[in-house]
Amino acid sequence: MATTTLIHRNGNRRIAALILATILAAIMAVVWIFGYVFEFEYPFRPTLWLAQRTKTPDGRRVADLIRDRSGNSYVKQHWHHCTWCDVMYPHAQHMAIQVTINPAEREEFCLFDWDACHRRLFPITVRTAKLLPELIPEGYVVEEKGDGGNPQLYPDDRPCQIIVKKANQ
Repeated sequence: MATTTLIHRNGNRRIAALILATILAAIMAVVWIFGYVFEFEYPFRPTLWLAQRTKTPDGRRVADLIRDRSGNSYVKQHWHHCTWCDVMYPHAQHMAIQVTINPAEREEFCLFDWDACHRRLFPITVRTAKLLPELIPEGYVVEEKGDGGNPQLYPDDRPCQIIVKKANQ
């Protein structure tokens, strides 16, 4: 009798743990979908964490390059997924990421196309491509895509695409 009661209690505990895990997973899914739909940052945190640690082909971290090239008044970087940039730069094939530098002082930024599968950052504007030429793979060139973006928010920043260099270039 005691053995049967012990087995019965363990079975109830397993069922209760399974039900609790299912409820928690459902709640987490709803919170994640809510954040994704309303464009909060937390659904993109794992991807942004990987993007911040991206390295150039020669092994330098992109975050370090941005810090080095941002001048003497460098304070910090803010990496975020830019849904507005997804719309303004539709030629970016993957996920648009904006890196804001010194957000409290002035709005300096870099715009990237983040290829999570290959862990590569590609510039999506000419200014970013000129600032970080190390991100352009060997055998590729920067091709301007004409006018784009919003000149009031991003002055003198034209969209570009990284393409394979043709044989006669």
